[in-house]
Amino acid sequence: MALNIGNSVVVTSGVLDPDFGIDIGGWQGRIEEIDDGETVFIRWDSITLREMRLDLIIRCENENLDWEVMTLDMDEIEVTTARDTEADVSHTASQLKVEMIGDPRLNAEQDA
Repeated sequence: MALNIGNSVVVTSGVLDPDFGIDIGGWQGRIEEIDDGETVFIRWDSITLREMRLDLIIRCENENLDWEVMTLDMDEIEVTTARDTEADVSHTASQLKVEMIGDPRLNAEQDA
């Protein structure tokens, strides 16, 4: 099946986050861009955002990585049914940003 912008997709089992090496199989989101026919830019859905641990989100913030999106190869995802709305995604991302405010781990010096 061809992938299109707006499709809801799920990450296939065993795929690792390219930055941290954690298993992201089962994470879901929507395709926002398709690059060169081989990679896709995905915005995570509200359920995936909620299931991320706050410490992972803060680590992304501290390392200047965008935790709301990811680029993956087309062979690492499959089309699925949406679990939420884009408004749900926006609302959840905003809530998580508020939860981070004042967290001592945010902008903390990282040990080398």
